[in-house]
Amino acid sequence: MLASYTALNQVIPVNRIRDTWHSGSGSNSVEDNGIASAYVAWQLALAATKNLHAQDFEYADDDQRLSVLLEYLMFLAHHADRLTFEVLSNKERERFMHSFVEASCRHFQRNAEEILGAADYHGQFVKLLAERNSEYNICKAPNGQPGYGLFRSFGTHVQERMGNNQTNRWVIDQVIDIDAPEACSSLSKSINHLLETTDQRPH
Repeated sequence: MLASYTALNQVIPVNRIRDTWHSGSGSNSVEDNGIASAYVAWQLALAATKNLHAQDFEYADDDQRLSVLLEYLMFLAHHADRLTFEVLSNKERERFMHSFVEASCRHFQRNAEEILGAADYHGQFVKLLAERNSEYNICKAPNGQPGYGLFRSFGTHVQERMGNNQTNRWVIDQVIDIDAPEACSSLSKSINHLLETTDQRPH
């Protein structure tokens, strides 16, 4: 139990997440930036999941902790898709999001295997993402930024994962008011920084 708990808490502080390429690396493909953005989203999801524990909400076990992490990954993937809709062409956005989702799947697959054992977490990830996108697409996101309805839909899923016991019954407020907006803001800044390096040549 201790080993898995430690694995999920090896988080890079948000203000130290790298969202720019090394100087002199030149322009990068849309796919490169999708992979890099997925890494940023992964670290933000880990930080948000850890923060719930820091705010005295309780996880019953690592399975529950991973389920909350998964919800954050779903939400941030949807946010990335909405955000890039505003700044990339349809083909670029498709390439970016394919790389983003595949990289996110790899992060989750690797860590879930380490903690829970071998299983098709990749397939679970893709299936749940389709379900969440269908739901989240109904919510407004002006200029690619989530509105209250989207935050609330996401917060409801986190609340369902955490339960409504005496300790966790206010988790939705923490997510809606603080954690989710901060994660979205950080991911938006990172994606915008990374896309400044995108190779504009046709592929």
